[in-house]
Amino acid sequence: MVKIFTKTGDKGETGRFDGIRVPKNDPLIEVNGSIDECNSTLGVVRSFNQDETLDRILKDIQSLLIVCGSEVTNVKNDDRLPFITDADITALEEIIDTLEAGIPPLKNFILPAGGQVSALLHLARTASRKVERRLVTLQETMAINKTLLAYFNRLSDTFFVLARHAAHQGGGTDEVWQNPRQN
Repeated sequence: MVKIFTKTGDKGETGRFDGIRVPKNDPLIEVNGSIDECNSTLGVVRSFNQDETLDRILKDIQSLLIVCGSEVTNVKNDDRLPFITDADITALEEIIDTLEAGIPPLKNFILPAGGQVSALLHLARTASRKVERRLVTLQETMAINKTLLAYFNRLSDTFFVLARHAAHQGGGTDEVWQNPRQN
């Protein structure tokens, strides 16, 4: 078995898929780290979740996040690696449409709360937004798949709806924001 530590990153550099060494704060590595953070957040959500349907959705998303990370490091578009497609975005939109049909329409801003699983899904939403921001920064220095950027935009929407769904499934409701400046 290959050792987990190689010591090649001890001086603040890491290797890209194409073998080029870059600083660990390179925008490409920042995107990959943010994708990993988003995926790990889903692992935490799944550890608290008890709904099988939600678990299947989250596991599928986790698998696609591995594809996203692979795609980001695949700077030469090696076709041996998978890519995010429009079908992946459509699948997220179908999840959103299906789940929104079972929860009350949103009429107010809500707080990222609603129970443990719901709050953790809101955290996943913010992690996916972070990936999106990092991708925008990355595209300033290199070409990225626009579908990947759209995927993370839709993913954050999906996490928002999943959070609302989890709150309502758990017997709770959305926690409506109250303007602290009004009496």
